[in-house]
Amino acid sequence: MAAVRFHELGLDDRLLKAVADLGWEKPTLIQEKAIPLGMEGKDLLARARTGSGKTAAYSIPIIQSLLQSKMTVSEQAVRVLILIPTKELGHQVQQMVRQLTTYCARDIKIADISGQADISAQRPILMEKPDIVVGTPSRVLIHINQKTLCLRESLQVLVIDEADLIFSFGFEDDLKSLLCFNLLRHDRPLHPAIVKPHLKNVPDYLSTCGLNDLLGNESRISPDVAQGAASLAKY
Repeated sequence: MAAVRFHELGLDDRLLKAVADLGWEKPTLIQEKAIPLGMEGKDLLARARTGSGKTAAYSIPIIQSLLQSKMTVSEQAVRVLILIPTKELGHQVQQMVRQLTTYCARDIKIADISGQADISAQRPILMEKPDIVVGTPSRVLIHINQKTLCLRESLQVLVIDEADLIFSFGFEDDLKSLLCFNLLRHDRPLHPAIVKPHLKNVPDYLSTCGLNDLLGNESRISPDVAQGAASLAKY
């Protein structure tokens, strides 16, 4: 079977132009599997190695969904939360999203709050209600508690990137506290959780939340965790 190309995925022309600028003609394995499912509003739980293109695998359907919603919804709000374990990864995610939104930067705003900047310095950024917020669980939790980040009524997508490192770096309690806020409602469709292939404790933890479809092979995708995603968000 011939390999799928990006222009066959039904993406917005602005997104396709940004992908072309990056020199990408064909999606990687995880992108080929994840992007169509994400665009269908499926919940995703995936494993992929570093360098497999996993950031774009979840970013592309997120951007596509935001662009489509902007056609009918004018209210600005935080609709995507990406949880990451380090400020370095936060910067990488922000850079990737900015590259992918080169031709729609006025429509899609992203804020990275994972750095060591003072909390008060980040408040004006969050007051602008960027479409996408990237941050560590601890920093996001601080902003929610201080009411500088309000997600309950607007959040549509929750991404947990490199979940194994979030656990090993000591963010488990912060993650539990975040999930207690019931950030996602059952009618919010998309929940990608992207994790690395050498997990040990993460599958057990996610299974306690109903996410028990973690697959063992690299770049495998499970589209059948909608209930689990809702359970995770209501931990």
